[in-house]
Amino acid sequence: MENFLLYFAKVNGLIIAFYLLYLVFLRKETFYVGNRWYLLSGLATAIVLPLITFTKTVWVDPEPISKYIEVVPLVDDTTIRTVTEEPMDWSLIFSSAYALVSVLIILKVGIEIASFFNKIIKLNKQKDTNFTLIYSNSTENPFSFFKYIVINPTLFSKEEYEHIVTHERIHVKQFHSIDVLISKVFCALFWINPIIWLYRKAMLQNLEFIADNHSLEQIESKYEYQKTLLKVVANQQSLSITNPFYQSLIKKRIIMLHTNQSHKRNAWKYATIIPVLVGFMLLFQIETIAQVKDNSKIVSYSVEVELDNLITSKTTDDEIKAIQKSFTTDEINLKINNVKRNKDGEIIAIRLELISKKNPKTKTVKEVRGNEPIKNIEIYNEKDEYNKNSIGFKEVSNIATASLIASETDSTDTPNLKQDRALIVNRSDSNNDIKITAIKSNSPSSINPETIIYLNDKEISKIEMDKINPKTIKSVDVKKEKSNGEIRIVTSYNDLNKDTEILLDDKVISYEELKKLDKNEIESINIKNNNGKKSIEILNKNAKAINDNSLKEVRYVPGTEEAKIELIKAKIELEKAKTEIEKAKIELEKAKLEIAKSKSKNKKK
Repeated sequence: MENFLLYFAKVNGLIIAFYLLYLVFLRKETFYVGNRWYLLSGLATAIVLPLITFTKTVWVDPEPISKYIEVVPLVDDTTIRTVTEEPMDWSLIFSSAYALVSVLIILKVGIEIASFFNKIIKLNKQKDTNFTLIYSNSTENPFSFFKYIVINPTLFSKEEYEHIVTHERIHVKQFHSIDVLISKVFCALFWINPIIWLYRKAMLQNLEFIADNHSLEQIESKYEYQKTLLKVVANQQSLSITNPFYQSLIKKRIIMLHTNQSHKRNAWKYATIIPVLVGFMLLFQIETIAQVKDNSKIVSYSVEVELDNLITSKTTDDEIKAIQKSFTTDEINLKINNVKRNKDGEIIAIRLELISKKNPKTKTVKEVRGNEPIKNIEIYNEKDEYNKNSIGFKEVSNIATASLIASETDSTDTPNLKQDRALIVNRSDSNNDIKITAIKSNSPSSINPETIIYLNDKEISKIEMDKINPKTIKSVDVKKEKSNGEIRIVTSYNDLNKDTEILLDDKVISYEELKKLDKNEIESINIKNNNGKKSIEILNKNAKAINDNSLKEVRYVPGTEEAKIELIKAKIELEKAKTEIEKAKIELEKAKLEIAKSKSKNKKK
């Protein structure tokens, strides 16, 4: 809507500019034919010029890239039912009222055209080479419309009759009716601008000047022609789509008949519009685009997360049907309806219902209504700590997206991952390692078979990787040390077995004691794997460590930057664990299912 209003304002501004320059410089000149094309080109330019834009590139210095940029999806749980009240859309009301007036004006023009042809169909006609003469005893004001000239011959003498026909023949021959209709259409489209009505009046007036000027070239007596103009005084209003012989501007027409021809050197006045058009283009039609300087031959890869269970403002109807089908099971029925979109195709209203098939009265409903594009809605199906399914809706405040900045050599050293795999990536250290903090994929097994896979520093196969419990995954790193790439998976302390040793301040504790620890009191966590035997070393903020056979108290000093960083990292890792575990599990299950489907298809082939 904003773009349309801006375009509308630009068109009206250009129309005003053309009219004012005509009024100041050209109205009193006798370049009637030139003025006709000036006024027509003014309307055409006003429509076309705002659609033409030029781009200007401004080069800026690149911002320094930090060594570690954390990209974490922020997910906020919403209430079961969220309804946004839809305010009154005044812009829609005004635009509808404006369009209604425009339609009525155009409809009136159509009725006048139909009325004209209905009127002449039964009248006497006399065909000539370039026009058709129609005799009407009920017509007092002679007029023409395209190739038709309508006149009442009983009202005029033979000489007057010849003057009128000569005048109207000029209108027919030069197709002045086209100008009349064009001006009428512009009045319908931009009726709110008073200048457009004055513009139309100037166009009709100039057409009469053209016809008068050419008529005098064929008529011997200028005086007799002026008497004919004065005699034709209409008591009945003509159709607005015609070229009537008599108009209220007859005084100006007589004045122009006695005006000397303008000198050709005055044609420079047409050029006065050029600075206006150039200024318009420079001020309004140049878009500035900032481009980062390519100082180090940097290549940017845009990466976005695509979730199969996510509804965004740009989700298509087919995708909604697919999501609705995928979440409909023997126990749950998902319904998505009341979808409304704006002019850009973005969803502004939607209703989602999760209905229990066992008890239809049990529903989880989320409904959003408004004028703005909806926020991203995730449909989740998770299991809680008691192994019970939890299905509902979440509004995702921001979908994690990132850009991978890499040098040109990275394109050959990057592990062979398919392009349709969506990654959230971070630059981790000076060795150009790429840290993957989340993975979403719509395709099965997009890992190169030759890629080396490590689980807690131990090499494993692709099959063993598929068996990893997603809940235990702490991080996944993709490294470029080898040509085929490496994937290193580190599991969290949830992946504990009987042989895992847990140390708290160098004292062995049980798994139950580990679960009771206050994470806010933890200073650091270190996971070790010594010859296949795992151990977890945890250090509290205030701890006593043995060093050189003497006790040394290690205390947390508030304000130290290193301690703050470690604490923040620990909190982030612990908070991310739940979200990453559930998402990783879903993705692994999907990957397995897709692999099975792919294998079955290959067997069939």
